[in-house]
Order: sequence, then structure tokens, then C-alpha cells
Amino acid sequence: MSETNERAPLLPRPVQAQVYLGQSGYNGSSQSDSHVDLSPSRVSVLYMKGSSDLQQPIYLRACHSSHRIINQKVLLLLRFLFTGYLSAVFGIALKYKLENEDGHTAWRIPFQFSTVAFCTQWAWHLQTTLWTAMHLIFPKAIEVDPAECHGHRLRAYILRFFSPPNRAKCHIRRFGFSMFYTNAHVFAFMNTVLYWALLVPTGHGGFKEPHMPHRISPPSSNVTIAGFSPDKGLFEEDPIKAFSIINVWSITSAISVIEIFFLNSIRRQTPVAGHIAGVMFSSAAYLAWAALGKLITGHSGLFFIDPDLMEGSLKATTAGCIAFVALSPGCKALKQQPKHSH
Repeated sequence: MSETNERAPLLPRPVQAQVYLGQSGYNGSSQSDSHVDLSPSRVSVLYMKGSSDLQQPIYLRACHSSHRIINQKVLLLLRFLFTGYLSAVFGIALKYKLENEDGHTAWRIPFQFSTVAFCTQWAWHLQTTLWTAMHLIFPKAIEVDPAECHGHRLRAYILRFFSPPNRAKCHIRRFGFSMFYTNAHVFAFMNTVLYWALLVPTGHGGFKEPHMPHRISPPSSNVTIAGFSPDKGLFEEDPIKAFSIINVWSITSAISVIEIFFLNSIRRQTPVAGHIAGVMFSSAAYLAWAALGKLITGHSGLFFIDPDLMEGSLKATTAGCIAFVALSPGCKALKQQPKHSH
């Protein structure tokens, strides 16, 4: 299986690498990558077998920006800000969904596409923030010394577990991480497109176009309460609802754009066909997950895959599923942005 194209240097200026030969020595076609200097001033470079070009694993590229002005400390600060913001949105949006009484059980929430898309993106930011912090604090490769005591070896194993892998020998693992990065942002774009292009126009967005303010005033009270009404505009609803809709279905895509262009140095992902097939498979996997949710909760994560809401039309439901899967390659094209040295 081919892998992500990562042949450009992590930093725009020339970098130096200290590569030490393994016990087998250099035979002209391979070189050990077990000891590589990963300090910020000398970003690690690894010789891949059968290649004379210096390459870096995708894990380290997720911890380095392709822009000179965004150094490791600035990058870590930005990642903390975005991760903290998404964590706050997660709590507020969860509160909104739990308190939104629509006649269905709260167990419907894990099966909604907006939940899956948001949690996938949130998990990406959590992992890359942790990796960037560990890579900054422990820039060199963490090795386990068999001669050390059990406590020191356990500490080394824990640090290695929470640090980005400094080796890139497993192509399947690299492809899997590349697909995680792809799905985290493709799903965010799909979530935004589906909501504003399909759910809102068909009346499934939870609000209508803004109009004159509509308030509900309880009798014998000077307090004006904004009650829920499907006839009210987005900004006429309770603030928690407007905040959740804007962030879960819009701001997440803006954060994805910033991540792709500024917060990593991951290059064009190859094989292209493999990644397209991967996002389509992931989309189909969500449809299976949504079908399971329908069986358990009686609620579909997307209305157009629910036969009951589509007036029992199997053709309409099938067409909706096909269109959903076909949307993923288009959103991947929005995500695709080759990185160049600056």
C-alpha cells in the first residue's frame, strides 16, 4: 500500500539530522532510524528503505506547521486554544441536545451524524495537542533502556505511549492515521454542507429564516422568556440553541480550514484512490451505525435515510444513502491542499 507523500522538510530552512547506524551498519540500501535527533532545531529526518530521499513520518508532520512564523510554542498555544474551545462547545452542545425534547430518547445523540463528525474532529485535536506538547517537552526519541529499573522503564513506556511515534515502518498504521486526519475534516465539511444545503431548506434545521422577534410573555410577570418555537429564526431562539447550531454545524468547518492550511505540514495524501475509497467506506460505515441507532432508539441520525420520514419510499431512502456516500469525495476535494516549502 502506498503512503502519504512526506518528502518535503518539516521546516522551510535547511535542517540537520543526526542519524546513527544500527548494528547492521549501512549496506547502501537501508539505514537504521532507531536513534534520530528530534530537537526543534534539528527536526528528525528518517531514511526510508529503498529511497535516497529524506522523509518524515506523518505523525511528526501533524506536530509541525508548514509556516515559518508558527513555531512549536505558537503551534502548541493555538492547539490548546482550539482544543479548549471545542471542549467547551462539546459541553454546551451536549446540554442543548439533552434538553431538547423531541419525543426521542437521549440515546439518539451518539447516532446523529453531527455528533459523530464533531467527536471525530475533537478527538483529532485532542491527540495532536497532546503529541505537540510531548514533542516539544521531549524532542528526542524516547528509548527504553533494559538496564534501568522497572520504574524508569515504566516511565519510558508511558512517555512513548503519549508521544508521536518517531518511526514510520508500518505502512498500514501510517495510512490509518492519514485516514483519521482525512475523516476528521471531511466529516466536518459534510456536516456543514448537509445542514445548510439540505436540512435547513427542508425544515429540519430547527429554525426558519429570521423575521420579527417573537417572544412569549407569561401572564402577570415582568419577565420575558424566549420559548421554543419552530416558527422562530435562529437568533430568536434561546442563546444555547443558536450557539450550538452555529458552532457544531459551521465553526467546526472553519476550524478545519485553519488546521489544514496552518496547523500541520501534512502533504498531499497518496494514494488518492485509496483515500477516496476510505472516506466513502467511512461514510457507508456511518450509515450502518445510523441504521443500528434506528433499531435501538427508533430515531435516524439523518432524516433522508429514515423510511418513515420519507413516506415509506425505499427508492428515496436508497437515493439519499447513495448521495450521502457520494458527497464524501467532494468534501475531500475541498480538504485537499498540497503543502509546499516556504
